[in-house]
Amino acid sequence: MIAGEALRWTLAGLLLAATLYSAWRGMAAAQPARRVDSALHALMTAVMAIMLVPGGQWPVLPQVLLFSLGAWWFVVQAVRRRTPSRDGWPPSGPAKPLYDAAAMAAMAFMLAATGLWGLPASAAVPPPRGPLISLPHHGGSAAAALAAPDPAWSADPALMPSAVSGLAIVFGLATVLWTARLLLQLWPGSEVPPVRPAIRPPGGWLRNRRSAGFRDLADTAVEVVGAAALALMFAALAA
Repeated sequence: MIAGEALRWTLAGLLLAATLYSAWRGMAAAQPARRVDSALHALMTAVMAIMLVPGGQWPVLPQVLLFSLGAWWFVVQAVRRRTPSRDGWPPSGPAKPLYDAAAMAAMAFMLAATGLWGLPASAAVPPPRGPLISLPHHGGSAAAALAAPDPAWSADPALMPSAVSGLAIVFGLATVLWTARLLLQLWPGSEVPPVRPAIRPPGGWLRNRRSAGFRDLADTAVEVVGAAALALMFAALAA
């Protein structure tokens, strides 16, 4: 249990740091679209941090609507970035916005799922070996734990539990890929395009390939933390 609590608070602290960094990136951005992107990232990491801290009670429906709109926003950004500029250089490909859209949709799904899966504190009976992270019921009792599935879910084992397990695997793989990218950026002499490239860097795309600086490393680290948090939370739901 000590290991689970330590992991919970460590992850909450990392998510809080990611929230502050994304908020700073949003305030420093010159383009309105970049500000919206950073604001959505900050909101997502902030909500995940609050979900890990006992005592938070937030209405679920507004959050589901917010992250559903966030997913739609990033889908629109991905479609826009498929069209190159007049000089043949696109600001960035659609892969990153599509990943952001998937993360936003996963957050909306998680918030809706916890409303169905969470048990009241009086009815929750922790199993002998529970998950590493026991999420509180977001929007309900702070002490409610996801120790057992709701009977409505367990009646069809191929419905929600399989989707939650699949999302845990997907974001687990995303964590591995983002971590590999971070290690590549830290490798001396490596040249990796930044996660959030400038709208039109001087000299074109080739000059945009450069050694990673602080912002590039921090942007990737934020993605590592966000993907790892989603993977661990979905794993806790599936346990």
